[in-house]
Amino acid sequence: MKYCTRCLMPDTRPNIKFSDGVCQGCLSYDRQKTTDWEKRWNELEKLCEKYRGKNGNDYDCIIAVSGGKDSHFQTYLIKEKLGMNPLLVSSGNIEWTEIGKKNLENISEAFGCDMIVSHPNRKIARKMMRKAFEEIGSPGWYLDSGLYSFPINMAMKLGIKLIFYGEDVNYTYGGEFSEETPSAINQSKNDVVKPIWDQWFNDGEITERDLQSIKHPDENEMKECKLEPIYLSYFVPWNSIHNFEVAKRWGFKHLGHEYERESNLENFDQIDSLSYLLNPSLKFQKYGHAMATDFASKMIRYGLKTRDEMIPFVEEHDGKLDQGVVEKFCDFTHMSIDEFYRILDKWYNTDLFEQDDHGVWHRKFKVGEGLNK
Repeated sequence: MKYCTRCLMPDTRPNIKFSDGVCQGCLSYDRQKTTDWEKRWNELEKLCEKYRGKNGNDYDCIIAVSGGKDSHFQTYLIKEKLGMNPLLVSSGNIEWTEIGKKNLENISEAFGCDMIVSHPNRKIARKMMRKAFEEIGSPGWYLDSGLYSFPINMAMKLGIKLIFYGEDVNYTYGGEFSEETPSAINQSKNDVVKPIWDQWFNDGEITERDLQSIKHPDENEMKECKLEPIYLSYFVPWNSIHNFEVAKRWGFKHLGHEYERESNLENFDQIDSLSYLLNPSLKFQKYGHAMATDFASKMIRYGLKTRDEMIPFVEEHDGKLDQGVVEKFCDFTHMSIDEFYRILDKWYNTDLFEQDDHGVWHRKFKVGEGLNK
């Protein structure tokens, strides 16, 4: 286990690449400083000119939104700065925070946009969240699949060609499709949603019909419909703190108005559902890092904190499972707390953690340094 020499990202993160001890996240941020952003903005304007008003008074593009800070930033750019007439498309949650619901409503209110929201099948979502937790340690698989597939499926049904997404995480952190490109046609292959479609049908509990609504069209289908999905992060510098500051000016509210979470100091990212927060939290058991590491590394890259300043923060917060998150997840999946922790135990990476006689897990590594010697 080795850490980036600049930030606090370890090499245990799946698909991440290092060069001379520096992680791809830091190298990608470095490249932002030398990118000709004026040229790329002009490219974005030309792309919008191609579609603006093409359908008369009807929608000329789709923005995939969740209601978060980045969704507000994307809608601000497309509607206010570029003068497009977007349709907002969102794949909803099964258990919203009050702030999450208000933020999603606020995007429509603040920017004057129509919105289509898919409300997931609660019966199937309950089965799939439990099943995915038990079988692959990623309880958000079903919801994430809908997040990627629903905007594309709606674009195909409505005949809208241009689709906006936010950040290209494959380029930022590494993956099969890590080359920087404006096209988001391969977004569903960024490893957030594991490509294990057929696995869910082995025991007969879930059928293909049950999951048809979240099935992502393949690349050929999208090309046949002449879809043009793009990443906004190719055209504008992507900075989570900046996006949050812009979103606040348009009415976005952070989670601190409703709930104080234990696993991170940051309270403005992934705040739509408490039970969904279990998904990113489980990176810790498998890879030794989670949301606190992600946020700390961004703060270091942005020059807001030093590496040494953020090590105690990561040590204190990463790996904490909010009791509120566990409670919400167990309530929804009809799982007991004891059963939850017994399942959680099997996702601990024993190369990185050891369990004591009372079942409590302890790090075998020092944040910022690696495995204990």
